[in-house]
Amino acid sequence: MIQSIKNIHRRATVSVALLFSILLGSSPGPGEFEDRYLWVVRNTLTNQVSIDQMIQFATLNRFNHILVQVRGRGDAYYTSEFVPKSHLIQNTSFDPLAYLIPTAKENGIKVHAWVNTYLLWSSRVKPVQKNHLFYTNMEWLDQNKRGEINISHELKKLNGGKNGYEGFYLSPNHPRVNPYLISVFKELIENYDLDGLHLDYIRYHDSEYGQNPGAIAQYRKENGLKVLQLSTSAPDPMTVIKAGQWSDSRRKAVTELVRDTKSLIDVIRPNLILSAAVKPNLYQARDRYYQEWDVWLAAGYLDKAVVMNYTKNLKDFAANIDIMYDNLPTKYRKKIVMGIATYNQPARQVVDKVKYTRVTRFKGISFFSYNVMVQNPRYFKSIKKVLYPRG
Repeated sequence: MIQSIKNIHRRATVSVALLFSILLGSSPGPGEFEDRYLWVVRNTLTNQVSIDQMIQFATLNRFNHILVQVRGRGDAYYTSEFVPKSHLIQNTSFDPLAYLIPTAKENGIKVHAWVNTYLLWSSRVKPVQKNHLFYTNMEWLDQNKRGEINISHELKKLNGGKNGYEGFYLSPNHPRVNPYLISVFKELIENYDLDGLHLDYIRYHDSEYGQNPGAIAQYRKENGLKVLQLSTSAPDPMTVIKAGQWSDSRRKAVTELVRDTKSLIDVIRPNLILSAAVKPNLYQARDRYYQEWDVWLAAGYLDKAVVMNYTKNLKDFAANIDIMYDNLPTKYRKKIVMGIATYNQPARQVVDKVKYTRVTRFKGISFFSYNVMVQNPRYFKSIKKVLYPRG
């Protein structure tokens, strides 16, 4: 669906004018965002007191959606028959999701179960649960090169994503991974009175990944290939796959999970909102992470795309929006929730991005994350003023 950029000079002129207006501090005009999302990281869900404080904050600051992280590192912040509960929940009988749902709903807040989809583990310390997928199904882990994974070496590389390495991912193109994830989602939406299911890390780790042995074997079988050689120079078409075809197959694997999740929801709970956290640059999302979220919106697989437009630089923030305008008709842009980061920039820079989101006519906005707000209670005060211009 992605097209070549059209009217780029017109878009650039508009962007410069808007940026100039915002940086001078002019008002973007009245109007309240219809959908106001607050991301809630899993460490808030470990006990009743912190959950109560979070819901109180969300209520006082008029958020009407919360994305609560109930699956972080292949574990559960809810009660599951097959997913191990997080070791951070000391009271093993406590069900954070069951506890928070009724209180949130009483305060007019919709609850979305935020699940880390393909990302499985991101700590230097191995899981303590012996029934964790990290141990039971290590053959599902994705790879960026052939051969056996050196687990110890990979663990040492973990540094909070600062070196570009995020951790261990499940292989999207392994034949057993997507069915497993569908079973995780099915249990959640059947057992809990959720308003939405939110898919995070619904993508590949990076462009060179996808070389899981099981995934490659499956591809060879489906396409009648003797071997999988990522080259265009060998003469035998039965031994070679073009890079473009290989990329398409990886995009297809991720898209199929989104499509099948939507089909599952349509059968079990049709009113449930399916959303996904997506990369802000459509071109990069598609070509580097195999995340064709514009297609998901156009095909009706996704109800809301929560765009992680987390850059500190306002010009970069605006450039990502330009690409959306150039590639997505208005009817699809209405399904976008503009994501703004709070962890990497001062409140005044967030204010500028809230203003820009309003003048570019997006009706939904999200803030990542609640953790910053609770650690610095004064942080949100100036943001709130511009978020609710009518008081």
